[in-house]
Amino acid sequence: MMLYLQKAREILDKIESTQSEAIHAAADLIARSLIKNGVWHVFGAGHSHLIAEEAYCRTGGLAPVNAVLFPPIMLHEGPVSARHMARIPGIAKILFERADLRSGEVLTIVSNSGRDAVPIEMALLAREKGLSTVAVTSLAQARLAKNSPGFRIKLFEICDLVIDNCTSEENAAIKITGTESLVGPMSTLAGVAIIHQINYLVARAFVESGREPPVFRCAHVTGNDKWNARLVQVFGARAHLR
Repeated sequence: MMLYLQKAREILDKIESTQSEAIHAAADLIARSLIKNGVWHVFGAGHSHLIAEEAYCRTGGLAPVNAVLFPPIMLHEGPVSARHMARIPGIAKILFERADLRSGEVLTIVSNSGRDAVPIEMALLAREKGLSTVAVTSLAQARLAKNSPGFRIKLFEICDLVIDNCTSEENAAIKITGTESLVGPMSTLAGVAIIHQINYLVARAFVESGREPPVFRCAHVTGNDKWNARLVQVFGARAHLR
């Protein structure tokens, strides 16, 4: 039985049926910013950084995208320490200053629980600096999670737009019969699907405005290197493409 695939389809169907309005609204914010030569910033800590990377410098993805990545809160330098680091107030200010986020642009913050200090402070700083904020989160998990020490708010309560990834409190969706264990986490799959739906809508908005969408083409297909090199030249500095 291909149970994970079945559960994945259920999640994607739920996103489509309940989050379409929020996804279209987010895409509209991003498209309006990019058409005015802005940059779309995407941030995530822990496993959520995978979704930020999926939006970044990707075949079929938009070029003016800046993935706000900080190795100590990713996984490869130690998942336990990364989890602790994501809960430390003050780190977001350093990331924000390094990332060159500007008024009128959009910051998408991916956090399943939306309770940790770094994603919350990223959203607050963005609001102070005049950026629009989009949360990609699990409302089921966020509403039940305890607030982090020193915080009375969660990510979904402070962002301009909230996209629910429709995953459960546990995230993992499949119970193993005879145990208390669950397998089959859904948040990464759901987040990636949301990001690429936004990509599509933004690219379409470029076409509707009479412009070629700045989308990377597959580097393994002959003739695409010249196109991609031009995108790097145009957007490289702000999107940190090097």
